[in-house]
Amino acid sequence: MEFSQWLNSKNSPSHWFFIKRLSANDTGETGGHQVGIYIPEELVRQILKPIDKTDEENPCLSLPARIESHNMPEQIVRTIYYNSKKYKKQKNGRNERRITRWNSDISGSPLQDGDNTGAIAVFSFELDSQSGNAVGIKVWICHDAEEEEVLESLIGEVLPGDLIDERADRLLTGFIPAKQVAKSKLVLPDEWYKSFPSGKEIILFMAAHYRFNTNDPDKLLIQRRREEYKLFLEVEKLHVLDHVKAGFESVDDFISLANSVSNRRKSRSGKSLEIHLEDIFTQKGLSEFGTQCKTEGNKKPDFLFPSCSAYHDDSYSSEKLRMLAVKTTCKDRWRQILNEANKIPVKHLFTLQEGVSVNQFNEMKEENVVLVVPEDIKTKYPESIRANILTLGQFIDDTKSSLA
Repeated sequence: MEFSQWLNSKNSPSHWFFIKRLSANDTGETGGHQVGIYIPEELVRQILKPIDKTDEENPCLSLPARIESHNMPEQIVRTIYYNSKKYKKQKNGRNERRITRWNSDISGSPLQDGDNTGAIAVFSFELDSQSGNAVGIKVWICHDAEEEEVLESLIGEVLPGDLIDERADRLLTGFIPAKQVAKSKLVLPDEWYKSFPSGKEIILFMAAHYRFNTNDPDKLLIQRRREEYKLFLEVEKLHVLDHVKAGFESVDDFISLANSVSNRRKSRSGKSLEIHLEDIFTQKGLSEFGTQCKTEGNKKPDFLFPSCSAYHDDSYSSEKLRMLAVKTTCKDRWRQILNEANKIPVKHLFTLQEGVSVNQFNEMKEENVVLVVPEDIKTKYPESIRANILTLGQFIDDTKSSLA
């Protein structure tokens, strides 16, 4: 209720939201806490114009800020554009924008607490009514999955690595800006011009017709998800752009179309990660698995290896059984998998979350949960725990060996 009220208090044209899941680098778990919170270029162009320039080195602007979710005192933070690549023309220079000094005026900032790795953070910039520039920042870091669901029910799933920024009243009324990506190179099937394909149809078509430049399962998953999103936007354009160009006879017609687009975007990622994994498993020779099998108490783990029937066969060696749960984020959700397959003591959990705290990792380890992440994301975890995390390729090889 408190978070809902906080969101409602910002629901106006005078607030601009920047939303992301905190990475291990953001919270200092990888030793990079001094660089601050990364902010996208478009946000700076919209509401931090005083630092959007390359005629001086590293322009910066100090702003009052307060982390209201944790009742922290007001502090002064710095928004800065590290621009040596453009100002000094350095080939390997920096070209990034960040909010720094979260621990300068206060100690123990929640933004520098490793246990908040993976949590959704909402940065609400207060805007000057004349210039439109930011004059202050209020922050809410979601405490638990319930608070995250409050936000995601309004704006859709916030995936690891997503950087969402838009005027608060637009976001909170269902307007979800699409990420800017290159156009898909694929020629769309004729039937897609008549009706919007399902997520699975888009994924399987993309997998069958796009030529990827890698066979590595970890890199392949990341590339597939990127190309799937491009393809989705192309299909969306087919079914929406003409309506927009034609205009609307009433506000209700506009709202109806906007809600339709937003709802489709919210549900797009739903099962997509599991569908990608199914296809990659099969491609890599791990073709024996069951999905959504019922186990004890009608639980439904995402993947059981080698099959649902093998899990329920008392004569089948439990040592050969494997379970893989799939969650885009795991901070407050990893405990949900502990009782999904009682016959399998070690639970594998695939996630796209960009790091966990060492404390949380140790909790997972005590409960026999083994993390599986794409290789590129593994480097975003604290170095001390990386050796105990499997890549997708390692999981596939280990599981194939256990079934041999």
